[in-house]
Amino acid sequence: MTEAKMKLGFLLEGAGRSAADWRHPEMPPLAGTNFERHKEQTLIAEEAKADLVFFADTLFIDANSPPHRITHFEAVTLISALASVTSHIGLIGTISSTFTEPYNLARQMLSLDHISGGRAGWNLVTTDPKGPGANYGRSEDIAHNLRFQIADEYLSVVEGLWDSFEDDALVQDRENDIFLDPAKLHTLNHKGQFLSVKGPLNVHRSPQGRPVVFTATQSEDGKAFASRRVDCIFCQSNSMAEAQAFYADVKTRAEAAGRDRSQIAIMPGIKPLVADTQEEAERLYVEREMEIGIQGALKYLGRFFKNYDFSGHDLDAPFPAHLLDEFIESVQGDILRMKKAVEEDNVTLREMARRFGLPKGTFVGTPEYVADLMQQWLEAEACDGFVIGEPLPGQFRKFADTVVPILQARGIMRTEYPGTTLRESLGLNRPQNVFVANKAADAAA
Repeated sequence: MTEAKMKLGFLLEGAGRSAADWRHPEMPPLAGTNFERHKEQTLIAEEAKADLVFFADTLFIDANSPPHRITHFEAVTLISALASVTSHIGLIGTISSTFTEPYNLARQMLSLDHISGGRAGWNLVTTDPKGPGANYGRSEDIAHNLRFQIADEYLSVVEGLWDSFEDDALVQDRENDIFLDPAKLHTLNHKGQFLSVKGPLNVHRSPQGRPVVFTATQSEDGKAFASRRVDCIFCQSNSMAEAQAFYADVKTRAEAAGRDRSQIAIMPGIKPLVADTQEEAERLYVEREMEIGIQGALKYLGRFFKNYDFSGHDLDAPFPAHLLDEFIESVQGDILRMKKAVEEDNVTLREMARRFGLPKGTFVGTPEYVADLMQQWLEAEACDGFVIGEPLPGQFRKFADTVVPILQARGIMRTEYPGTTLRESLGLNRPQNVFVANKAADAAA
């Protein structure tokens, strides 16, 4: 069998992403808190031999939030439940480094890693405190670059806690009444610029060494951090050329940091819309765009600006550029792309909503067309794989039944899982325990 190359994730979004998805006749009511829907989608992904399912999260809402955000599960609760009904697929949950204590996060994720047999992953987000801060009794602003400095230290703390036990620390010698080798339990005693955490963690090391670490980023600060520190990047690209530039940039940065470029996976998000004919796929795409409409696009656009309400603005006037500066610390990568559109094209609000608030139509067509395009991106070094969303109810099943077999027949996707852990699925090495590595370095000095 040809070695599988394409990594694949399924994005679980409950009620869909646009402001109109919840109205689709096949969308169940209150889909964001419908466990059976999430379970069904996850089992489809596992049947397709995908690497993982990915669950995003948000920490505040208001009346202008898109429906898929207004009511939805908490990430760790959901993926813990999904662990009990799956056996191979990775489970990625989003947790904020801004609003979660590192000891709690380390304990939650490592517990999930044991529950799932080594299939847990953490999507690290550096949340802008504007908005969510009011839910946590915090009002301070944290600059975008500072959030990544905090995240760098935060990740080191979490990894140190995950490594509290050496792999063979729990000897469990019943005859001699020895449960633990105390020399192989390590107290972190971290006192840094932003964090102070003693440890050790009261959960022993994972079957896969540590949970896999994701981050979703487009910004310069994010790329600088991710290329050095994380295992996988979830990103967005409007074209193959844009994706190639992002891929080359991150891989080059990773190598400059002394990393093996194969040990960081870049997975752009796409929403393939598949039908038996090209005409049918394009018709479905146009119908969806019309169903969302300009008001739905404006609502989606508002999420980049903390659910800003654009209804009081003239659609055909220049985009209110002051918002780009006001919300630059929010999702910086996307805001900078919008800033470029304003500077280069002098876009109106209507055009901005069309560009950033409506679904992209790139991966729309027959199973063969979508498979061809995915293969082109992979072979052109635009990605290591994809995280796919479901543009319409039933599309996950259509993709799994029609596109995946084509990719498998071409040897681009696996037909069986290579092992039982997420790191094995993604082709990522099992990390060495940091305390063992430090002891070896001290001995060699």
